[in-house]
Amino acid sequence: ARALKEVEERKRVWRGVLQDLVDHINPIYQDILSQVDASGVVRLVNMDDVEEAGLELSVGFRGAPAVVLDAYTQSGGERSASVIAFLLSLQQRVVSPFRAIDEFDVHMDPRNREAIFRMIFSHVKRSPDVQYIVITPSQITILDEDVNLIFVQNVYGRSEVREVSLVEGKAESGGSS
Repeated sequence: ARALKEVEERKRVWRGVLQDLVDHINPIYQDILSQVDASGVVRLVNMDDVEEAGLELSVGFRGAPAVVLDAYTQSGGERSASVIAFLLSLQQRVVSPFRAIDEFDVHMDPRNREAIFRMIFSHVKRSPDVQYIVITPSQITILDEDVNLIFVQNVYGRSEVREVSLVEGKAESGGSS
């Protein structure tokens, strides 16, 4: 009886911690999605069964009602945007001065890639104490003021490092090595 009571208490605490996390990241998720003309919500599901419990992301783009994120409803770019928005919101709870996003844009069309980069830049500017490392094999076609980029590209079998920043509306490239 004592063991069962202890298990129930631990489940209660577990549910509370998860609900607090979702309550914290949900408005951030919604704010980030709004930057790509979308709306959505993060919710906990099946919380009465530890083995079936989970997170559910819902999202709607361009005024459509938010529906559960899946491979059949949203396009690949919309799914990527939703997941990046979720990860950026979740990263707000990470205690570290560095955050990384790796190859999120591999299967995106140019329009979605640009929208996601703008979303990331906007989010980065609101987190001045955090540095983001964004790894991408793609060309970066947009820049934002006060965002410095360091490129590492393989050019003819040799890695080149360049720093790019927007100064007075014009992209400037630093030295390479």
